[in-house]
Amino acid sequence: MNRHIFLSAVLGAFLSLCLPARAQTDTEQITKTLTEYFEGTANGEPDKLRKAFHPDFKLHGVNEANELLVRSGEQYIAGVTSGKKVNRIGRILAIDVEKNAATAKAEILVPNYRIYTDYFLLLKYQGSWKIIQKSFTWKEIPKDSKRILFVTSNQHTYGNTNLNTANHFEEIAVAYEIFKRNGFTVDFVSPDGGAIPLGYIKTSDSVQKEHLYDPAFMNLLKNTSRPEQINADDYKAVYFSGGGSAMFGVAENKGIQQIAARIHGNGGVISAVCHGTAGIAHLKDRDGKSVFLNKKVTGFPDMFEDIKADYYKTFPFSIDKEISKNGGNFVYSKKFGDDFHVADGKIITGQDPSATASVAQKVIDTIQEK
Repeated sequence: MNRHIFLSAVLGAFLSLCLPARAQTDTEQITKTLTEYFEGTANGEPDKLRKAFHPDFKLHGVNEANELLVRSGEQYIAGVTSGKKVNRIGRILAIDVEKNAATAKAEILVPNYRIYTDYFLLLKYQGSWKIIQKSFTWKEIPKDSKRILFVTSNQHTYGNTNLNTANHFEEIAVAYEIFKRNGFTVDFVSPDGGAIPLGYIKTSDSVQKEHLYDPAFMNLLKNTSRPEQINADDYKAVYFSGGGSAMFGVAENKGIQQIAARIHGNGGVISAVCHGTAGIAHLKDRDGKSVFLNKKVTGFPDMFEDIKADYYKTFPFSIDKEISKNGGNFVYSKKFGDDFHVADGKIITGQDPSATASVAQKVIDTIQEK
């Protein structure tokens, strides 16, 4: 039985984040400008900074002596040595556009040192967006960072068809709420970065409704990171959320697979719910073996799929068959919605959305085990 449910008119404003529109075009242009800033600084490319900055660009900050710092664009660029790479990982947290003016917020991670938060003012003139002003603040990276990485998909359709699909909102929002409530920072990654399609939403559920109308949370889903922006060593666990989208673009993405493999190699937790299990179906450890070899794994089984339906025919593989083929012991409940989940060492998986909360809590418990 195909249980895919999508929100209709109630979500128009939010789903428009993921659909082509003039605002989206401006957002893409602003993203490009901010990326030039990220790359220009990190890779020693002054020309990219000159493209990103307005000639009158000003940077403002407060130093450790509580003094105001003001630098011009040229002063900033002069501090970048051409060709010299520095370990800085930038990601956009939010973009707000109104006609030809915009604000943006970004996070710059300098591993083992600091996390900078940048606030930008941008203007569009002569057909392009330029950074007019930047203010920033920073904090030291905690020695015992509590971060969990959510893996999502950019896929809007089942394969190359016109059949809509999406990431499962409940499996994201419920897990996110539990992790945040327990003091964890949650980051989002997708194969292409940027906005992800959302569906399977129940506004009658208080947790989903709260997060659906939380602009800060929705901005995270609008601005997911690309794999190359993620430092795997920062994370205690990786969580693969489901929905039909999860069947596409994740299992074959080398960047995401390398991140998850490194988290596993560092002793971190690998977790997934429902169709999210597809994302770990080919995941291997440092020795080239399946991370779930001889371990119990669950996910959405073919028993609950409509295997004769057009949507199912687009799947690159069957989750239960692929897990079994790669050495896992695929197990499942014959009853849908009974919170079936399994934890075998640091591999934690849930069968369907009803197991989301249990999987999230088990991830926390496993991380905190001594």
